[in-house]
Amino acid sequence: AAAGAETVTLAVSNPLNAPRPDAICIGPASLLGDVAPGAYQGVTRAGAPVAVQVDDLDADGAADELVMVLDLPPAGQMTVWVDTSRAWPGADFADVRTSWRYDDYAALDTDRMGFGLYGIFAPHGDAGRLQWDLYGKRPEAWQLSLDALEGVNYHEDNPVAVDYLLVGTSMALGGPIIGEARPASGENGQFEYRAICNGPVRAGLEVTVTDWRTEGGGEYDVRAEYFVYAHHDFLDARFTVGPKTLSGGAFGLGVRRIPHPDVFLGDAEAGILAVMGQQAGIVGRTGLAVVFDPASFLRWGVQAEGGDAYVVRLRPTPNGTHRAWLIGVWEHGGIATADTFADHISSLAARFGAPTVVAR
Repeated sequence: AAAGAETVTLAVSNPLNAPRPDAICIGPASLLGDVAPGAYQGVTRAGAPVAVQVDDLDADGAADELVMVLDLPPAGQMTVWVDTSRAWPGADFADVRTSWRYDDYAALDTDRMGFGLYGIFAPHGDAGRLQWDLYGKRPEAWQLSLDALEGVNYHEDNPVAVDYLLVGTSMALGGPIIGEARPASGENGQFEYRAICNGPVRAGLEVTVTDWRTEGGGEYDVRAEYFVYAHHDFLDARFTVGPKTLSGGAFGLGVRRIPHPDVFLGDAEAGILAVMGQQAGIVGRTGLAVVFDPASFLRWGVQAEGGDAYVVRLRPTPNGTHRAWLIGVWEHGGIATADTFADHISSLAARFGAPTVVAR
């Protein structure tokens, strides 16, 4: 690839003074020149193949971002040569479905974990509230598995993936809220789904909520974008809140409360809300976390009836945007246990606050 006439040289930097395995590396697609959306063949100086995905995020037909997942040295730089004439020939590690198992029950999947979104028509007649359900995979089952998961009893242990979060009426993982109101189909918001991008490195889902009404008389349109990445166990969530009628209600994100948790973290300075513990009837311990920009922290909160969640409220921004990582950890998933959960979340928070840099 390095000798190819259509090869572009990229320099990827890690600002953290620590090794960064499976680092998410995002940059403008323009670094590759005038390329079409797709996945291209890359190679490191050491000869390791790299999938370089180029996405059209706003569906205007033009490429917007490139994304790679690389192992980076501490405070170091890596060179990647990208042959824009060669499509990536390797495996896929990320998948998106706008409809899965139930009508309009969306899903995202990586080789580490699956995510199901309670949206327009959630199971069991539960109104849509944009809370995520989680499906953990043991290391021996690390692969895309949404199709295989449909044919197993995912509430019990099985060789594909296990549902390790009891959702109920809670905010599960990352349920959003404005004031005291959550979006719900019909009387409180209309939903539309769109697949933004689909593997091999990243998959993305856009959810647009129109006429999200709050108890204080506010009305909002909200666009939520959720991305998953190869080899990772979290959602990169981006929200744009557009008020039609302001009510003074702060935007927030929640995680389900777990009785008698093994670990609880509420650290505004680090930008972490996290809990891990054993839920009744669930195989293994469940870990949930929201990692956010500490500068956006407003206050903590608790949702009781109809929410059953710990909540972090975020300050309004001039452009109405918020970003957070929504993290799910299954103790049998090979990524973190109750003993290592706090360190794992702290490491992700450090990464969130110090993104990699991709340049030419």
